[in-house]
Amino acid sequence: MSPQKDKHSNRIKNHLHNNDAEQEPEIDFDGGREDPKEDEGFLDYVRPEFNEEKKGTLKRDAIVLGVFLVIFFIWFNDWRPLDALGIGGNSGQVTEVVQNPAGLSGGILEYIDDVNELDFGETPDRNQIMALYQNEVPLDYMRELERADFLEELDYTALIGLHANGVPADYIRNLERIDYLDELDYTGVIGLHSNGVSEDYLRGLNRLDLLDELDFSGVVGLYANDVPMDYMQTLNRYDYLEELDYSGIIALHANGVTEDFIRELGRRDMLENMSPSEVVALFQNN
Repeated sequence: MSPQKDKHSNRIKNHLHNNDAEQEPEIDFDGGREDPKEDEGFLDYVRPEFNEEKKGTLKRDAIVLGVFLVIFFIWFNDWRPLDALGIGGNSGQVTEVVQNPAGLSGGILEYIDDVNELDFGETPDRNQIMALYQNEVPLDYMRELERADFLEELDYTALIGLHANGVPADYIRNLERIDYLDELDYTGVIGLHSNGVSEDYLRGLNRLDLLDELDFSGVVGLYANDVPMDYMQTLNRYDYLEELDYSGIIALHANGVTEDFIRELGRRDMLENMSPSEVVALFQNN
């Protein structure tokens, strides 16, 4: 080997491959920080440790989710898990059986035929007739309303309402006899009966020709305030009844204006131009 080659070889060896530990240069890997092998953040990034606590949490969440799904499955199937799986003893299709309601003779088919023969304004369909049947509305009840010419004004819900509220067919027939049924719908009929307005009271109002002037609320108001029929007859005797609405009649009676005082005013021809409030004021200052 030439001396020139040995010269370069020695220089490279001395610079890069110096085997002398004391002369080996120090290399700074992280700009002066501690050895990366001893740096905690570095270790966490390079070699993450397996977290046993996280593993336990995931396992617990999986168990909770599984239990929830089982509970939901049971609830969705009406708490009959065996039926839902098809291994229950009653897993077939359930057929609804309509029992013959108490108080109705014959079967549902006969009931449907008879209802279809009645004079409705609009004949109920099959489902509506089923509702009448299940609510135990008797055919005789409907026939009574038909004879009163009231059935044609009703639908199936009105029939159920009348019967469920205990309105007798005779009560409705009485309203028809005094020509008051045409003034009412089924809610008015129920209202009169549920407020206890008697048939005698209605007939008395009819004799005084008051029913033509009164609606359902007026009749109930007079009856509920215990306005006697004799009291209204005294007002009618002096032609004062036709000057009043039902609230005026109630005001006179509720304020204690007596029949004797009304008669005295009538004999003096004073009633004709007096309002109920003026009569009350005169009575209280008499």
